[in-house]
Amino acid sequence: MNGWIGKYLAKPHLVLSLVVLMAIIGIIGYFKLPINLYPDTDHPQITVITVEPGAAAADVEAKVSRTIEKELATLGNVLRVSSTSKDEVSVVNVEFDYQKSLDAAATDVADSLNKIAGQLPGDIRTPQIYKISQASQPTVVLALSPRPGSHLDMVQVRQLAENEIKEELLRVPGIAQTEVFGGYEPELNIAVDPDALARYGLTIGDVAGALNANNVNVPDGLIIKQGSQFLLKTQGEFIKPSDAANIVVAHRQTGDIYLRDVAQVKRGMVEPQSAYRGNGHQAVGMSILRAPTGVTMDGVNAIERYLPTLRRHYPDIKFEISDTQGELIRGNVNNMRDALRDAILLTVLVVFLFLGNMRITMLAAISIPFTYLITFAVMWLMGYEFNMVTLTGIIVAVGMLLDDAIVVLENIARHYEAYPDKLREAVVGGTEEVMLAIFSGTYATAMVLVPIIFIGGYVQTVMRPLSLSLSIALVASYIVSVTVIPIAAPLMLKAKFKPNGIERAALLFDKTIIGSIRDFFVAAVGMALKHRLVFLLVGIIAFGASIRQMPLIGRDLQPSMDTGIMKIDFESATDTSLSETNQIAKQMEKYVLQTPGLESVSTIIGSEPGIVSFGSGKLPQSGNMTVRLVDRFHRPESIWQIEENLRQKFSTIPGLKYVNVYDFGATAMSSIKAPVDVMISGPDRSVLDRIGEQVYQGMLQVPGLTTVSRSWSYDKKEVIFTANKERCALYEISPLAVSRQIAEAVRGLSASVYRIDQEDGIGFVVQYPENKRDEAAKLEDMLIQTFKGPIPLSSLGTLTYKHAPTLYTRQALQNTLDIYGYREKAAITHLDEGVQKALNKIKLPAGYSISQEGDLKQMTASFGALGAAMGIGLILLYFSLVPAFNSFMHPLTIMSAIPLGVIGAAWSLLADGKHSSMAGFMGMILLAGIVVKNSILLIDFIIEARAKGSTVNQAIVDSVRIRTRPILMTACGTAVGMVPIALEWAVGLERLSPLAVVAIGGLMVSTFLTLIYVPILFTLFEDAKRVFKNRFTVEKKSFLA
Repeated sequence: MNGWIGKYLAKPHLVLSLVVLMAIIGIIGYFKLPINLYPDTDHPQITVITVEPGAAAADVEAKVSRTIEKELATLGNVLRVSSTSKDEVSVVNVEFDYQKSLDAAATDVADSLNKIAGQLPGDIRTPQIYKISQASQPTVVLALSPRPGSHLDMVQVRQLAENEIKEELLRVPGIAQTEVFGGYEPELNIAVDPDALARYGLTIGDVAGALNANNVNVPDGLIIKQGSQFLLKTQGEFIKPSDAANIVVAHRQTGDIYLRDVAQVKRGMVEPQSAYRGNGHQAVGMSILRAPTGVTMDGVNAIERYLPTLRRHYPDIKFEISDTQGELIRGNVNNMRDALRDAILLTVLVVFLFLGNMRITMLAAISIPFTYLITFAVMWLMGYEFNMVTLTGIIVAVGMLLDDAIVVLENIARHYEAYPDKLREAVVGGTEEVMLAIFSGTYATAMVLVPIIFIGGYVQTVMRPLSLSLSIALVASYIVSVTVIPIAAPLMLKAKFKPNGIERAALLFDKTIIGSIRDFFVAAVGMALKHRLVFLLVGIIAFGASIRQMPLIGRDLQPSMDTGIMKIDFESATDTSLSETNQIAKQMEKYVLQTPGLESVSTIIGSEPGIVSFGSGKLPQSGNMTVRLVDRFHRPESIWQIEENLRQKFSTIPGLKYVNVYDFGATAMSSIKAPVDVMISGPDRSVLDRIGEQVYQGMLQVPGLTTVSRSWSYDKKEVIFTANKERCALYEISPLAVSRQIAEAVRGLSASVYRIDQEDGIGFVVQYPENKRDEAAKLEDMLIQTFKGPIPLSSLGTLTYKHAPTLYTRQALQNTLDIYGYREKAAITHLDEGVQKALNKIKLPAGYSISQEGDLKQMTASFGALGAAMGIGLILLYFSLVPAFNSFMHPLTIMSAIPLGVIGAAWSLLADGKHSSMAGFMGMILLAGIVVKNSILLIDFIIEARAKGSTVNQAIVDSVRIRTRPILMTACGTAVGMVPIALEWAVGLERLSPLAVVAIGGLMVSTFLTLIYVPILFTLFEDAKRVFKNRFTVEKKSFLA
């Protein structure tokens, strides 16, 4: 009565109040905890986008991308610097390790760009810095289009989206940013007549200069008059676009030449480099992003609530949701909550079958809500969220939570049966007797999880939430077991136990089935003790066979999952126009729209500089689709079957160069471009192209790869004009002036901006009419204005036609070409075997290298970290058991149960058709903590029996006879609690189900083998100790003699 429990029961109010208070906070936390699908596993990334108008891709790469790369590569904590360059646009991405915060990374990048500003071309636009994180992925994408019968066209819809709707959405709480995408940008075309320009001796540059000089509002300074201060400015901006027609372009002796004499002013549309399609039709896309610290579901819910308001404000615009994270997250969390409910029910049912006592079972079950509410409270206070990983940890904990409460209750009940008139003493004595034992079990499990929390890198980012949520639940379970259970126990135990019909059936099950199992193991361990070496040899063979078949299972970083979301990347032929690519996308959508269970499809073609949420750096010939289906519980085919059907249909579409169809989450991180990514590095891109084609053809033969594609091709057509300096000098024109006139004729020239109140301005572009631009493309006959009159371009130099890369990609300051491979469910290690066979046939020239940049690279690092974490965990576990048992040998006996778990884990993965993955490795670490608890029960009893005078063999047999039932109950209760995870009862649980498969298989096998092999090893260690002791005694006597 002098122990802690006695004092607590005498005055329970403080501790009980704290427990209840935490439970109340837990209720609040349950409703306040943010909801997400998965932890943000991406490294901090910063993207720098720089636009150099009119620059060719090669020049952008040489003068912009390389300069920025070199500087950013010198920053601290940088993992990788890569770039993509295309005509006019440079995209440089820098990836930092997890120790670098996103804000600090952005600051460092901004400082670096300021440092090299003078080294960059003078005509570039200011480089834009973008923070890339989970928050930069759209929470919702809206497709906007004119309603049938509306007076609006697509250009007007885009203008409304950018100037009004965007601002309105930013006022909605939970929305941090919106981006508009999809062409249809308005433009004021100054369509010049090349014949009129030639007649007056003018160029497009002369017309653009006149526009710039006449369409201005210029502040002229301050004047002071009679003590008052006035701002003086010159106002000359056009009131309406047609005013531009009346400006004077040039003065001649014959009179002034007006713009209307050489050109027409027309409203038009910017030559599109991008297009957007929503749910199968042309649209303007609007991506809605949350704040970096915001909650995805808050943003989704806010938009869904605000959509009716938007539809009322803009009745002529059709608003559709073409992509959203909301349905997936809602479905996953709801499924996980259902799985948690089912896990609790299954565990309680199993415990009841073993106990046969409804009152004790229900009393033990009371600990579950208290434990979980405390867990939710701590998670909320620590800033965690509900996601697939944290909820998996909570579900895994179910069986272990009841274990602590049952141990306390059974011990109290045993004491009460011995002293029925001393209930209080029974509660105190029964609780205090097992407090240290259950603490040791909780401590042992926590010990193997602790290294995961601090191991660092990708493993920590993914698995730390699981380890923490599980550890918090286990600690909370212990607290509830020694505080709430002792208070509630007397209420249940006062009444005499009279089993009802259900209880009698459970008791009969315990007596017959469990009793038979117990008798079997008593006989088996008796036989094993007589034939120790035979049994030991069989165990070693079984362990060796399990390890040997691991390569057959294959290894993966993260298993594929059917979330109902497909990604489709496609690329058309290099000389395909945007409108032709759009038509190809339309044909692809025709097949997608026939898919049963389709909810939405969002199609992006090309890219727009600075619009990161829709992708950046893509060509007008490339695009991607996001296809959302109903979840797998409500459709007949798996996502992989649907993907294969679509691949076959897409193969019939002419003009498609590549098409990759894969499931959402196909790679572990967004920075990993494909499950298999073979990167070739070297100086000469033509050599990279040749090697890349060999790798591409080899990977096409690799079993398990569904599609193979390249990051770029060497088939972009280019025309190079080489100026003849002597001829240029003869006609008194510089090569630079020739270049400008070529650019003006082909592309036109941007001039000033027409300002509209409260809207973004519309730019003037001076260019030839479309039919004349086609004529200008006949470069040899293009007329160049010189001081000696118009001269054909062919008279000033030579034209050369050649091929070049479609994109210029670099990584680690080297030119690169990536060959991507996609899969369905094949293990990464199995794919790598085929890829390596293909690569071994390729002879690389000096200065060129091939590396794996896909999931394999991250998997190697992650498995290494997991192995280190497990090693550290086992060391911590061993040294925590040494003082508990006051022995260096008994902890080894206890931990010998861990290899027995490996046998079950390996064969369960093989039987279930799953690969060894990071989740499976985590299951093995968790299994180590669980099986040790069972081993402790056996060894602890044997040691106590030996101390009371029993022989070793008798103590072992008695231990197996008495401990079989609680060990089986613990194992079965823990295993059935993980059944919903193993059977993937939630959307996306394929990613974590190997954890449960390993834990269940390993737990079941190790439980049975523990009852035989741990006693055998105990006797062997005892024999070794006795031999060592005898030898030491003999040597000591010899030394003294």
